[in-house]
Amino acid sequence: MKKQVLFGLIGGILLFVWQFLSHAALDFHSDFHKYTEKQDTITSFVESLQLEEGSYMMPMYPPNMSNEEIQKYMEAKKGKPWIIMQYHKNWDMGMAMPMFRGFVIDIIVVLMLFYILKQVRDITTKQAILISTFIGFMGFLSISYLNFIWYETPDIMACMMDGIIPWALLGWVGKKYV
Repeated sequence: MKKQVLFGLIGGILLFVWQFLSHAALDFHSDFHKYTEKQDTITSFVESLQLEEGSYMMPMYPPNMSNEEIQKYMEAKKGKPWIIMQYHKNWDMGMAMPMFRGFVIDIIVVLMLFYILKQVRDITTKQAILISTFIGFMGFLSISYLNFIWYETPDIMACMMDGIIPWALLGWVGKKYV
């Protein structure tokens, strides 16, 4: 139990530090949140529309259209600009609670990895690294890459690094605790 808790904390810190490096210090995901000098104009215009908070994809066909109408609508939009937008009415960048929640999730994920690695009898360092990396890469493929296929998310390479590098490190560290 002591090894499990220790690995949970050390691995949680490792993941947390990687996420900080990836999303802030080294900002590998900068393509996902680009600056435009037109942001105030865009924000003011969107605010004037009085939309509900939420995610919007444009163009999007209106609800209750028949399949034939949807096909016609989508054909008319082909080759034109499109947008994916997250709209929130209030800017609140309080960091304490999101960071705390992220760290707790990191610890839980590492404890789950500990359980998986523990199932392999006489696990080698190579096996621990490969199993852990496969888990991270599976997460990347089934979440980030599938989103990229449909929505062309610009930070796909950063997401791939997030799915490989810290997970390989977790496998290496994990071998010492299982």
